[in-house]
Amino acid sequence: MDVVLSVDPGRFAETIRAAQAAGLTVTSEQPLIGTAAGTVAEDRIPLLRAVDGVEAVERDRTIRLPPPESPVQ
Repeated sequence: MDVVLSVDPGRFAETIRAAQAAGLTVTSEQPLIGTAAGTVAEDRIPLLRAVDGVEAVERDRTIRLPPPESPVQ
């Protein structure tokens, strides 16, 4: 499952290490704004939420918009 984590920017490195120990495979990091993206097994999400310094865990979603020239429905 693809997820996006919001973490405390002041403890970014240690929080990401703890999230990895809880099962997160990091695919991108944005330490200045306190976010990281990655993959994790669905059953490990509660463990990620419990990591000290993790403020939120959200499932990554893709939103598709119709082309600008398509009719309004």
